[in-house]
This record gives sequence, C-alpha cells and structure tokens, in this order.
Amino acid sequence: SGQTLLVVRIANAMIQPQERFEDALETIEWLIRSGASTEQKCTGGQWNFCLPHKPETPAVPVQCKGLSAISFVRAVAQKMRTNLKDWKREEAFLVKVMARFAAAFSLSAAGPRVSIHEGIAELWEKSLAAKDSHDLTIVTADGLVTAHAHMLKAASAVVTAMLGSPMKEGKAQRIEIKDTSGKAVSLFLEILYTCSVPDELDHQSALHALDLAHRWQVDVVVAILSDLLAGMVTDESFSVITEHAILKGLERLKAAAQRFGAESKKVQADLKAGRLPAAVALLFHGGSPSKSNEPKPKRRRV
Repeated sequence: SGQTLLVVRIANAMIQPQERFEDALETIEWLIRSGASTEQKCTGGQWNFCLPHKPETPAVPVQCKGLSAISFVRAVAQKMRTNLKDWKREEAFLVKVMARFAAAFSLSAAGPRVSIHEGIAELWEKSLAAKDSHDLTIVTADGLVTAHAHMLKAASAVVTAMLGSPMKEGKAQRIEIKDTSGKAVSLFLEILYTCSVPDELDHQSALHALDLAHRWQVDVVVAILSDLLAGMVTDESFSVITEHAILKGLERLKAAAQRFGAESKKVQADLKAGRLPAAVALLFHGGSPSKSNEPKPKRRRV
C-alpha cells in the first residue's frame, strides 16, 4: 500500500476500541526503538476515518503519499480538531503518539546513552522523594521545593557559585527563583535525578523548566527538554517554542520547528499575513528549512 509500518500501526489503532490504545502506544514505541523511522515518507495509500456510531459526523480522509509518521499524525489531528467534540478520543490518542515520538527522539538525539538496571533508576527516584534528607530549599513563585545541594552543585556551576557565596543563598542554603513555578522546578529536578518525565507533559511546563535549566547552565537537562519539545511543536505551540529555540541558540529545536513550519498551512498563512514574531519569521526568509536528518523528538525514561 506504500505506507510505512508506523503509519499503518497508528491508523489501525484509530479504528480499534479505546481500551486497545495503550497496547498500540507500546507497539509504536517498540517499532521506533527497533529502527522504524518517524520521518520515512509513505509512497501511497489512504485512510478514511469515520464514526459508525455517529454517521452524521463528517469522515476524515487522509492521503498518505508524501507523509511521514509525524506529518500523518499532525494531518489527521488537524482535521479531527474541526469536529473535536466527536473526535476527542482519537485526538487524545494522537497527542499521546506525538509524546511517544518525542520520548524516542530524545533517546536517539540528546547524546550517548547507556543502559541501566531498573533498580538503579528506582534508587534515583527514591533519592528525589527522600525529602527528609534534602538540605536545599528553592523558593518558587508558588511554594517551596527541596533537593540535595550536592546534586544541584554537581550539575550547575551557577548553583555552586550561589551556594558557596557569602550572600544569603550560601548562608541559608536557600535559593529564590520567584519568577519560576514550583511545577517547573519539580520537572527540572525530576529530569536531573531520574532522567524521566510525567506521562502528561505539556509544552508550557517543559518551556519553563527549560528556562531554568538554561539559566543554571545544566546542559544535559537543556538537551533533554529541547528534544522533548521538538516533538511538541503544533500549530498552537509553534511560535512560543520557536522563539525559545532562537533566543537560547538551541539549533536542534530550531531546526525541528523550522521543518514543522515549512509543512504547516497555518504557520505559512501566518507568515504571509505577518502574524509571526519577527525572529520567527526570519527562519523562513532567505532559504529553505534546515534539512537535518535527525528524527523529531506511564512515566517514561528519557
């Protein structure tokens, strides 16, 4: 039929009962880790999704030729959002598919990886959760978050300087970052300690955690979040994610956003109408988008 394995598996899952979605997600993740490319393009094929129990809902036809697994998911999701009240279940599944793409992308893109025993990973999680042993308090915009000072100092020269100074941070082992939410700080720490993220990770939380990691110069967390965000670029999140990539000089994330923008009808319409921020619009002036061959990026290990 000319369709890639990933496209076939995703499409087949869409016509299965909802209780089969989790199995499909696991299979999709396994296919990617076994070598299936999220960017390989279909040479043919088509799907016509419909709701037998709601015949009045317009069908969603999709021509697969020229679409990769990523662009197929985006194309189907975009069409389903025109009748989201009817396609809510399927659209939510596609959001989770994109999250799995992001996780797989980060595994292959953010630097060399090593396998670890699950028990070791659990020890890291227990260390993060052992608040009675935490000796550093972080004052956020909406509450206190605690951690081990030695962990932050090992990861960040910026934090080391703050905690080693005669200023109040060093004396009290207390850091104030009242422009950052506790949720963002907790996400930053979770990645730092355990290299994992929650199932339901939204792009705003990831961007706020990225701001903190960039400010504290924790390069490994910056790389992981950048690769996760590459899989979260949508018509709605495009501008804000792309601006962060440009301002922070994150080339991989910028290239992923550029590729998405080149394929998105909405982004191209906004570009022609002058609705994009100036820095973002410059990505599309004076050349074609980056041709990088890198793939786009329960609790998942990242």
